Amino acid sequence: MNLQLLKRPQPLPRLIEEKDGVHAQWGVKAFFYRKKGFPLWSFKAQARVRYSSLVITGQFPKRCKEIPLIDIGYVEDEGDILDVRGCNFRLLLFGIDNIVQIRDWLRFLIIRQRVPHSILGKPFEWQMQPVKNNKQLKISIFSPLNCFRLFS
Repeated sequence: MNLQLLKRPQPLPRLIEEKDGVHAQWGVKAFFYRKKGFPLWSFKAQARVRYSSLVITGQFPKRCKEIPLIDIGYVEDEGDILDVRGCNFRLLLFGIDNIVQIRDWLRFLIIRQRVPHSILGKPFEWQMQPVKNNKQLKISIFSPLNCFRLFS
């Protein structure tokens, strides 16, 4: 007799109520995110690690930004500002308590996420891609970048 047939089916877990990754959740007074174009900013925010990404949600104005942990290459603190950077983005988190512990914990979670990523052989964002078009940069005569030629 198969015992699995005698058990009642269990309800599926609700992912919304699931705790954040290794209880990584921090209150932030404000955040500033810049990738390309206009920056995102918000006050009264919350940062948390959910699965394999850093999720920042702000209240005023209501914003949400999700960053994969493997794309983060730099985490430092200066005063009460946590500076998180990748190859093409910068995230500043303002007004964090216990910033040194949070910085170290975030670094640990980033390294922990990189291990299975490298075992699977997936490329990281910062790995160099082959140059397809390596033509020399030509600046026109009317470009404002010509002022740098005067000093060289």
